[in-house]
Parts: sequence; C-alpha cells; structure tokens
Amino acid sequence: MTRRASLFALAGLALLLVAVLADVAQGAGNLSLRTVIDGLLHDRASLDGALVRDVRLPRAVAGVIAGAALAAAAILLIAVTRNPLAEPATLGLTAGGTLAVTVTSAYASVAPGVSTIAVAFVGVVFGAVLIGAIATVAGAAPVRIVLAGMAISLALGAVSAAIQLLRETETSGLFLWGAGSLLQSGWEQVRAGALVGAVVLVGCFALGRALDVAALGESTARALGLRNGVTRLLSVVAAVLLTAVAVGVAGPIAFVGVLSAAIARAARPRGHAAQLLIAVPWGAAIVVSADVVARIVFSVDDETPAGIICALIGAPVLIAAAKRLRDTGAPMIDAAASSARWRPRGVAVAVALTIVAAFASLCIGELSASPREIVRSIFGTGEGLGDLVLELRAPRLCVALLAGACLAASGVVLQASVRNPFAGPELVGVTGGASVAAFIVLLTLPAAPRGVLPFAAFAGGVAAMMLVLVLAGSGRGSPQRLALVGLAVSAACLAVTTLLVLNAEPAASVAVTWLAGSTYAQSWSELRLLVIPALVLIPLAALAVRRLDVLMLDDELGAALGLRVGAARATLLTVGAALAASAVAVTGAIAFVGLLAPHVARLIAGGNHRRLLPVAMLVGATLLATADALGRILFAPTEIPSGLVVAMIGAPYLSWMMWRGRLAAA
Repeated sequence: MTRRASLFALAGLALLLVAVLADVAQGAGNLSLRTVIDGLLHDRASLDGALVRDVRLPRAVAGVIAGAALAAAAILLIAVTRNPLAEPATLGLTAGGTLAVTVTSAYASVAPGVSTIAVAFVGVVFGAVLIGAIATVAGAAPVRIVLAGMAISLALGAVSAAIQLLRETETSGLFLWGAGSLLQSGWEQVRAGALVGAVVLVGCFALGRALDVAALGESTARALGLRNGVTRLLSVVAAVLLTAVAVGVAGPIAFVGVLSAAIARAARPRGHAAQLLIAVPWGAAIVVSADVVARIVFSVDDETPAGIICALIGAPVLIAAAKRLRDTGAPMIDAAASSARWRPRGVAVAVALTIVAAFASLCIGELSASPREIVRSIFGTGEGLGDLVLELRAPRLCVALLAGACLAASGVVLQASVRNPFAGPELVGVTGGASVAAFIVLLTLPAAPRGVLPFAAFAGGVAAMMLVLVLAGSGRGSPQRLALVGLAVSAACLAVTTLLVLNAEPAASVAVTWLAGSTYAQSWSELRLLVIPALVLIPLAALAVRRLDVLMLDDELGAALGLRVGAARATLLTVGAALAASAVAVTGAIAFVGLLAPHVARLIAGGNHRRLLPVAMLVGATLLATADALGRILFAPTEIPSGLVVAMIGAPYLSWMMWRGRLAAA
C-alpha cells in the first residue's frame, strides 16, 4: 500500500480501538475506565468483571462485526456493479434479510446465533435476486439501480411491518433490532457472526487480485485468463454472506458501506485488497462510534439504535455524491409502456374496477350490506343497516379514493419531471418530511386538536421537497442528481422518524399507525381537508400536461422547444410534492400508490400525459380503495393499515415488471 493508504488504515484502527473502549466504558453501573480495562484483561471473578465481559463487550464486538462485514460487502458490490453507490442497504439486501428474520420470528421458533444468520442469508439472497433482475433486464445505471433497491426496500419493509402488526406478541422484540441496534443477550450470536465473517473476509482478500484484473475491462481480463463470471459469482456470494452476518448480529444498518468505501477511495489505495484493509476497520469504527454517540446524546438508559446515527451521518455523504454526479440527460421512463396506444377498453375496465372496488369497500366488513341496500341508502330510501354502513364507511371510502387519486397524480408529475420510473413521493422526500412533521406534533403537542396534524404533515412534506430542490440545484437541470438527493433526504427523515417513535410514549401506537398509512376512522372533516388542496393542485397538474410531455425529452431538446426546463421542473416538482403531501397529511405515510399507478396507467393510456394523468388518478383511487377493503376483511377483526396492503400489492407487481423487462435501460 502507499503511505497515504497506510495512514488511512492506521487511523481507522486507532478510531476503532478508541470507540470500542468508549463503548465498553458506557452502561449502567458507572464503572471507571480502569475497572473496565481490568475487567477485560484480568478480573474474571468479580461482578464488575462479569458485567464488562458478558454484557458490554458483546455489544461492542457486535458493532465491530457488523461494520466490518458491511464495509467489505460494499467494496465487493461496488467492484461487481461498478457503481460507487452500491452497498447492502441501497440495493435492498438488508431489507430482504430483515423480512426473512421477521417471518421466521413470527411463525417459527428460531434459535439465536447461526440460525439467525442462516435465516437472514435466505432473505438477503431473495433481495439479491430482485436487484439482479433489474440489472439484467433494465441495465445497471447507478441511479436507477439505487432507486430500484430503495423501492425493493420499501416493499419488503412494508411486508415486515404487516407481519409485525399481525403477530405483535411473537415479534415484540424486533423493533429495536429492525432499527439497527447492537443490544446483545450474550456471546452466542456474536461468536457465530465472528466465525462466519472471519472466514468470508479471508476469502474477500483472496479475491482482491481477481477483482483488480476484472477492473481492467472484460476483454483485457479474458485475455489475461480471468474467468469473470466466476469472479462475479464468488464476489456476490461473499457480499451476501457478509450482509447476512451483519443483519443477523445487529439488524439492518444503512450507509456504513457507502461511508467506508468513500473513505477508502479518498486514500487512493492500489488494488481491492488495499481498499478492504482501509474500509474494514473504518466500517467497524463507524458503527461502534455511532453507538457511542447515540448513548451519549440520548442517554445510556434509553436504547438508541446505532443504525439511526449511521443513517443520519450517511445521508450527507450520499448528497455529496449526488452533487458530483453528471447528468446523462437520457429519459428513464418505461419506454415500452410509454409507446403503448390508447386503449378505450382498458379505460372502461379501469372505470368498472373502480366502481366494483367502491361498492366492495362499502358492502364488506363486520357489518355487511348488499349493493342494493347501499344504493337505496345513497338515494335516501334505504333502511337501518344500509344507512348505518353508509354512515360508517362512506367517509373513509371517499378519503381513500381522493387520496389515491392525489398520490397517483403526484407520481405522474414527479416521474415525468425527474424522468425516472421510481420517483414516487416516498422516494423524493415528501412522505418522509410529512412523517417527521407529524411525529413532532404528536410528541410536543399530544393534546392538540386532530386537525393540527394534517397541516403539520403538509408543511413537512412540502418543506422536505423544497430542501431536495435546493440541495440538488434543480434549476441547473439534473434528474438523476435530484432523485439521489431525494433518496438521501428520505433516509434521513426515516431515521429521525424512528428516533421519534422510540420516544413517542404514550403516543407511540398512534404514531406507528400513522407511519403505516391508514384510512381507518376517517370522517367528512378529513375529506374536506383533502378536497381543498385537491381542487387547486389537480387542475394545475392538468394544465401542465404538455410541459410534462416536453420534460420527458432530453433537456437540450426541451430548451430548443422554448421550455425553461429548470423553472418548469422546479414548479412541477412543487405541485407534485404538494399533491402527495396533501394525501399523506390525511391518510398517513402511504407508499407505492404514486410509484405504481403511473406504470399501470401507461399500459392503458400510453405516454401522452393528457390521457395518462386522469387514467393514473383512476388507478390510484382504485388501488387505495381496494387496499382499504382488503385491510378490513383479510385478517378481521384485526385491521391492516391500507398503506401496508398497498405495499404488499405493489411488491409483486414491481417484481413482475422487473422480470418482464418493462423498464427500459437508462
């Protein structure tokens, strides 16, 4: 290694040593540093020694294992994909491992240690298959793959949340773990992670020379006798195993790989083995230091997962990477669907499905009424049961229909403005900002009137989108940069939201329900709060359909056609953000409607936004109304929030889109 690289590696080791000592020194009991060192080196009989060795030390070692594993996995994934933003969290791998552990905890008895890592491995493989499908059929452009990975994470995370809601008792201990906590119950899990991680890490260093040759290019590597396919396969398997170790030991932790890989690149090492020598100690130091910082800032007695701090630190790094990104200017929207012809029969089917979904939502539930009774009650000639059902369910149905339409319209506007098929409201900061603002109100003003929450959420969503616009410099026109900045802001908002949930007692149950997105107990007053902005914003989006068509083109071509691209994009992004914030303010953080409804609508209406916008609104309304009905009846009397049902519907559709290759390469 060069002198510069050696200094970086030594600095990482020094920081790791200091962080481990500080982490072990923290905790209940007020032990001095000397007592801690004696407990580590000599004292094997006293209570203080047992506290240090069996309670505090496993926690610190878990952080070392998780950080080192995530850093090494990131180096391998970056080498294989040639994507500087690739890491287990941004590619959806940690979300797959989280889902597998959640499913197994809910429906089977899992022993700690190797079993947990093995279960996580199955889920990580599932996540790798999904992201691999995108890279195979849709190209591997960095921004596209990262946004697709976050979409996968949203889908798998929603399924995990639904399972935790259904099996609350069985999964009661997963909330802290799911936020990336280093809290350990002993040495068993840590020993298993250390054993598997050490073996795989040795294999990673053995792959270093092959990765160096592969970096020279496909033809050069082949001429030198390298079997690129075998190298890639071994690298991916090693990354998957390391991710499973990290998830099994400490839960899902984001952005550690991005941070440590960025530090390794700054050291300018020669070869991938040298990168690993730098990134591994830095990754471990970052995780353990995050745990130390969390316990200093939020007190030792209140468990604050290190994953939250890592996300807050990593988000600015991702923003810095996005600001250095050069805009390719190429459209990224689904080319096959955009070129589809207008299908009147498809529109008729969509209208029919909306009507069926509306009547099903009104008729089905603990109290059931026939469509005939509902119709008679609508026209004022009904009897007791029909009137009662209509009174209870009509407000929430109307809220679901209008909120779904607003989210779909937001998705159409955002995807066209950013020219990216994954640019839903949940991926550009709107949903995250609304969640943070709503939780702040729940925490600081628990006795505030119910109407305050929607206004706070609306303001938070719009403010987050404005922050994204400022950080991305949207006036200079860069869809890819804006999408990445939105992703970073969303991740930071999620970390803040999780932190607020941990301190939300006694408002925790309300906060978690709001975060999942629900149409439960909506009234006519909530509908009025949504109608007012919808009447203003939907016409604005409709008047801008021609501008949306032009924004789909290359920026230079749009400017040649007389459009002020930067100003138009900023204005329309604001309209899209306001549409989503209006819906989220009333229904909570519902994801995937704005992401999926435009895709379905393009298959029916093609890419002309004059037709696409109303069809997408129809599809969004149908999707959320269907989710409202299914959430009530699938596991009655337990009600699943509509947002989780939408995500569970959206995940298979997203997978189908990947496998069919509907998304054109960037």
